[in-house]
Amino acid sequence: MAVVVDKAIWPYRGKLWAHLASDDNLTELHDFADLLGLRLMSFQGDHYDVPKEVRDQAIILGAIEIDGRELLARLKKAKLRLSVSERPGKWEKVHSFPPTGVPPDLSEVKTIKTLPELGKFVRVDWDLAEVTVFQRRHEMALVLEGSSGLIIKSNFLRKLDWRCIDGKLLEILI
Repeated sequence: MAVVVDKAIWPYRGKLWAHLASDDNLTELHDFADLLGLRLMSFQGDHYDVPKEVRDQAIILGAIEIDGRELLARLKKAKLRLSVSERPGKWEKVHSFPPTGVPPDLSEVKTIKTLPELGKFVRVDWDLAEVTVFQRRHEMALVLEGSSGLIIKSNFLRKLDWRCIDGKLLEILI
């Protein structure tokens, strides 16, 4: 069981990127990604895309450096590799709520699941907080960015996949 990372050779948005994966299970991968402070939205169904500087930090924290072919072989051996048709695709912004001083009314966002009432479980300066909803294939993500910081004040999120990064960005997968 190991978290593995290939070389950062993939150019995108002016940086070189690598793939971070597990050769055993996705729980191990998600736990490691959380340790690195990665966004849930950077998960691509069987790996995380990471820029070179995060790759370097992953190696310091114990990820094993391997080449891309070996990473792919390990994913296949562990039966974690997704086919092209199974991959989740690219995130698309579907709704944006700029700061207004009050929590946004999410009822206008059409989803299969009910979106949480943000004001009930997070404390943030709503004069500065932005909320964005993204969608890809069969999932949605709600992103709350509070530049002055945010505090989760309820256990409501225990039923959802979520990650809080640096106390200023909350991602909730819906």
